[in-house]
Amino acid sequence: MKHAADPSHPRYRSLLMRHRLEVAAKKGMLADSAMIAHGRGEAYDYLLGERTIPSAHFASQIALQSLQQAEHPVLSVNGNVVALAGDEVL
Repeated sequence: MKHAADPSHPRYRSLLMRHRLEVAAKKGMLADSAMIAHGRGEAYDYLLGERTIPSAHFASQIALQSLQQAEHPVLSVNGNVVALAGDEVL
């Protein structure tokens, strides 16, 4: 993926993710609100100091446990997840 962002930029990873979403949007893979949703998530990340708060970490662990124990686990993902982590989700 070609991108002009400088790897030393403090938001480099964020810029790469945004670029991947732009590419997916141009292909028609995302809802019109996808970039807004991504920006809102980044704003929360910034406000929370770029770290996972304990309650969110705990909720993730409970969700993982529920999926592991389910007879027929199902993940429902949106276009942003597919564009950013589709291979990892599979």
